[in-house]
Amino acid sequence: QEVLSFRNLTPMSDTAVNYHLMDAPDGALPCSRVKLSIECKSLRNMDTFSKSDPFVVIELKDKQGRWKEIGRTETIYNNLNPRFATTIEMDYFFEEMQHLKFSVYDEDNKSRKLSQQDFIGSCESSLGSIVGSKSNSLSAPLKGESGADEKKYGAIRILAEEIKGFNDCIRLRVAASKVQTKDWFGKGDHYLVFKRRRVDGEYEMVWKTEVIKNSKDPSWQPIEIPLKNFNSGDNSANIVIELWDWNAVSKHDYLGKVSTNTMELLKAPKNFPFTKPESKNPNKDRGQLVVSLAEIYHPPSFLEYIAGGCEINVMVAVDFTASNGNVNLPNSLHYMNPTGWNDYQKAIVAVGEILEKYDADKQFDVFGFGARLPNGSVSHCFSLNGDASNPSVLGVQGILDAYAASLSNVTLFGPTNFAQVIRNADTISRSYPVESQKYTVLLILTDGEITDMAETTEAIIDASNSPLSIVIVGIGPANFDKMNTLDGDDEVLTSERTGKRVSRDIVQFVAFRELASNGPLLAKEVLHEIPDQLTSYMKSKNLRPKKKPVVESVWTVDMSRQQSFRPNDNIPMSNRAPLSTMPSIAEALPPPPPPPYGSSLPPGWEEAIDPSSGRPYYVNHMTKTTQWDRPH
Repeated sequence: QEVLSFRNLTPMSDTAVNYHLMDAPDGALPCSRVKLSIECKSLRNMDTFSKSDPFVVIELKDKQGRWKEIGRTETIYNNLNPRFATTIEMDYFFEEMQHLKFSVYDEDNKSRKLSQQDFIGSCESSLGSIVGSKSNSLSAPLKGESGADEKKYGAIRILAEEIKGFNDCIRLRVAASKVQTKDWFGKGDHYLVFKRRRVDGEYEMVWKTEVIKNSKDPSWQPIEIPLKNFNSGDNSANIVIELWDWNAVSKHDYLGKVSTNTMELLKAPKNFPFTKPESKNPNKDRGQLVVSLAEIYHPPSFLEYIAGGCEINVMVAVDFTASNGNVNLPNSLHYMNPTGWNDYQKAIVAVGEILEKYDADKQFDVFGFGARLPNGSVSHCFSLNGDASNPSVLGVQGILDAYAASLSNVTLFGPTNFAQVIRNADTISRSYPVESQKYTVLLILTDGEITDMAETTEAIIDASNSPLSIVIVGIGPANFDKMNTLDGDDEVLTSERTGKRVSRDIVQFVAFRELASNGPLLAKEVLHEIPDQLTSYMKSKNLRPKKKPVVESVWTVDMSRQQSFRPNDNIPMSNRAPLSTMPSIAEALPPPPPPPYGSSLPPGWEEAIDPSSGRPYYVNHMTKTTQWDRPH
């Protein structure tokens, strides 16, 4: 039987406090569901004649920047080293910055009003930071009125555990027997469409098989669908399986359907008759759906790979072509506005601050393309820090510094070519041993249509066998039609030269202008496919998650996770990648202010933590000065 491929469509114990993210965008599905366990040690004693009676309040920051309580632990009496039995269950979105606050109180009375309890200390983090920590366990000092101080207020540890079953899949082997066709000649070209019934009563497609040509007894390739997509976790929910006859020119013919549910499918081997109740002859024999295998199984999840030590390496490539405009003029996409960030900087922060939670050493390789270098040569892949042998910088702030410094050291030129950058990322990603389970994400920021489409297509197809994902963010008003082709959501990316296709989807494209005012939503749009892309690669190489390391009984408090950004003077030069001939940002151009979202400080100010004392201080990027007092 001849096969015509379609692109498969997948839309998309202890006491537990359940929290579901109700304001997630339409169609957004969590990567996993996790359970948070909490314990504290060496808490400050708030009572005179006994020990404190601690409990913890957990809050999640909403899209308006307001803290919303999502749960509380029980109270443990007379204990400065409590281990709470109450856990917090919540949806985990890899592509979101899910800010969490853990506030520890000493219970003075049975009132739920926190104003009537004694505040001990708090810790702010993100779910990504917890999940990205070793063994999914984050330890941190509590913060009081004088800053973060473990000796004064105590410490807290949060352990994230994936709830089993959330990512379970259904595996099916299906065929059909004696099905009909409306074709004048031949036996028909058949395919199946699986649909689930939503809560509003409408039916939504969750899977489409390939077309089996010229057969009345077609047999399709094995099917694997996540249960959360297939039936939203409800095995009794109605599932409709439609039979269609494919036509090359005219409209495809609907031949009938099977109405069933997951529980019935799991009784396989079993046959189901196709019916067409709305037809003039509803009792006509229309053939049968043959289900030879139906089983639920647990595939390795993204969180299981991360917990086992899989590390995400981040690479960034920035467009330095002349179409961005003169960097000294305000209408340039690269213009360094002293009172705010340009779109390149906004995109770097929005995406980078999510990814850096999963990169243990926070060292990012940063490149540029399309520029004329100081030696007169035009390069389509050069190191932004000026050191070709070591292109890495420290964290998101290091990316911003290297980007700003390079603008004064290179000349915008062209054309816009991606192939060399992609092949460079492919080479680096392949340099790690497969068993090390290192995965690379390449973020490309560009202002226009590429001029090496054929070469870029070949590079992406070759890279689809590598531990690599490519995220492209289009900056500015240009036409990005070619980027949508590279994305491959509508049609599988195929080489015009060889006819070869990508072995798996590794590209995601988003136009920045559509989300320019919403950094978190930009990150969501460009990163939501990364978990599935990573697990699909591991599956293609038959790599199982490594054994999760045991959490040590001796706590290691991680001060570095208490803030996302540090001022330049607070980063030891020994920890930075060398900038070689590139001048520092202070020498070249005005530095950027902190992110415009999530901060109540005046423009140009940033809060940081003094590592020696744990005390917060404030940086004025406009005057390059610091102070202890919070600005107003």
